[in-house]
Amino acid sequence: MDLHNSTELLPLIKGSIKGNRRAQNALYEAGFPYAMSVALRYGKNHNDSLEIVNEAFAKAFAYLENFDPTNSFAYWLRKIVINTAIDHYHLRKKVWEQTASIEEEHLLEPEVDHLIEDIAAEDLLHLIQNLPPAYRLVFSLFVIEGFSHKEIAAQLGITEGTSKSNYHKAKIQLKNALMQRGMAPKRYAQ
Repeated sequence: MDLHNSTELLPLIKGSIKGNRRAQNALYEAGFPYAMSVALRYGKNHNDSLEIVNEAFAKAFAYLENFDPTNSFAYWLRKIVINTAIDHYHLRKKVWEQTASIEEEHLLEPEVDHLIEDIAAEDLLHLIQNLPPAYRLVFSLFVIEGFSHKEIAAQLGITEGTSKSNYHKAKIQLKNALMQRGMAPKRYAQ
């Protein structure tokens, strides 16, 4: 099923609104791969991302009657997954701060800024998932979703400078992780 074609999904959407479990299950199955591809950019691992997707679908079903079928279901679902990832971050932020102190490493930024562009998507996704939560969220919102630092700051309740700083630190950690793992193209390794 095409998630961008809301007309094709309309019977499932209407059935889901009425509480039809089969329609809800079919809509979940149709949207799951797409929602998971978005959530993987924000979750620490597969299980964390799965939790985000399931929370997002719970919200989607709760507000499905507000969906405008003249719009793209994929776009609507994407916004819910992103907002759920942000909520997920806020809920866990205090726990992360209490249980793990993020140590600032003395990182040396490689001279070339195009390193990340040359790496395989799967490898980059794995490295993004290993970033500290605040860095991962800001990096994904800025680079992948195209949010401005001002928008990110408003969403996360931080300053614009903190958003820029977290993005910069995320880039440094990603570049250094690539260099340490020998994943950097030879032209960058010295």
